[in-house]
Amino acid sequence: MLNVRLSGRRVSLLIAPVLALAQAPLAAQDAGIEEALRDLELYEGDLNRLEAQGIYHGPQLVEPLSRMADRYMELDRFLDAHATLDRAQQIVRIEEGLYTKTQLPFLHRKIENRINSGNWREARKLQDHIIWFYLNKYSWPDQNMMRGMLELSQMHMRGITEDEEENQGYHYLRAAWSSRIALAVADNIWPRLEQRKAGLIYEQLRIMYLQASAINKGGSTGQTLRTRGGREISSNGYAMERVLPPERALNQLRVSGMRYIEQMRQIYAGEDEEELSEALAMVKLYQADWRLLFDRKQQALEAYRQAHRMLLAAGVPREQVDELFASPSLIPEARFHDSVAKALAAREREPTDAPEAFEDGVPVKIFYDQDSLQPLESPSLSARALGLHEANDWQVVALFSFDLPAAEAIETRPGWRRQNALGVAQNLQLIELDEYPVYRETEPLVRNLGRLRFRPGLTDGEPHAASGIISYLAAAEPIP
Repeated sequence: MLNVRLSGRRVSLLIAPVLALAQAPLAAQDAGIEEALRDLELYEGDLNRLEAQGIYHGPQLVEPLSRMADRYMELDRFLDAHATLDRAQQIVRIEEGLYTKTQLPFLHRKIENRINSGNWREARKLQDHIIWFYLNKYSWPDQNMMRGMLELSQMHMRGITEDEEENQGYHYLRAAWSSRIALAVADNIWPRLEQRKAGLIYEQLRIMYLQASAINKGGSTGQTLRTRGGREISSNGYAMERVLPPERALNQLRVSGMRYIEQMRQIYAGEDEEELSEALAMVKLYQADWRLLFDRKQQALEAYRQAHRMLLAAGVPREQVDELFASPSLIPEARFHDSVAKALAAREREPTDAPEAFEDGVPVKIFYDQDSLQPLESPSLSARALGLHEANDWQVVALFSFDLPAAEAIETRPGWRRQNALGVAQNLQLIELDEYPVYRETEPLVRNLGRLRFRPGLTDGEPHAASGIISYLAAAEPIP
């Protein structure tokens, strides 16, 4: 739980790295299972009637098989779901041809089913097959291909956190590749300045930042992401690989990201190269985030000031701008918004019990509550005093206090020290540590907090100081 006082007001944020999503109430689960079982019995009856008529490979079987597979997945009967989806896919191939597009939805669902069952080995095989299908057997790029590649990219993002650590690099690279293909398809089927492209570009930016974060962490995953295929040919006839230094690999990602942001600017500037609009101001804001994510603090600081001025100059009401920048927020944001109203509406729609952003593969949730927390100087500061033990869904692991600096506290000279950095949690102090077995050591927690980046809150365009409490939470054990 983060209690932030900004210009006389107190705002509380909960930052919750979650180990697993809490289970739904048992009564609701039981009702869902009963409904799935009833539906399954109905669809199995439809299938049996068709088979009794001697139809074993006809297209009439595809619909009941598809619905049965959905119910099998709801019931965690993953082997039955796979067999049913496989049968439906084979029927489609018999009826329409070996490489028909109609089978692709079944391939996507087979991947999802393998992932949900934890069988990432088979999921990776199917992921490789489906991207080969799209690139070699798909007759012509269209929106279905674009959506399919985006879905594949999102599945690879799941693999980063759910598959074995040795496969993280593979998933990072495949997620970025699939996203780039989706963007290339959009370039092919949409007008050059189609504004829907901005969201696709931002998804690519988000993946690139997560790659940069992995490189910063080091290890085998970081090395995989720094490896490039060389142009020179070695004595054994294979192209030589080279591993870039971390600084060079990070700089390549940073520069590539700036090119993508320039594409976003061109989209909203239009053919007339408009210089000022609310959408262009929002692009400037996300450019500031990008600079901050790559520790270009002074450049980010100036870009935040420009974005604030541009929003006001574009006619956005000051109260909306003030609301947007009232509190710090974690970056990168999950999605790009081309207006302040859309950004504020997205905050309102955020569920209170689900993660909204991901950093280093850890779900992170932020919510705001202006009156629920005691002041930081309270001598009784603890998880129980903050009300964190009132819910059964979460278990508190640790509480840390931290500060975020104001603009005037940030050194601007070359070589300035990290502890005065913009958007980085500083002065981390352990307040409370629970005897939770996963987090008995606090050093990993502190390292994770050090990797978080915050878009600063702004007052008249200038970052203001903030301080608060970060609460690490884990999903509580369900009640038997």
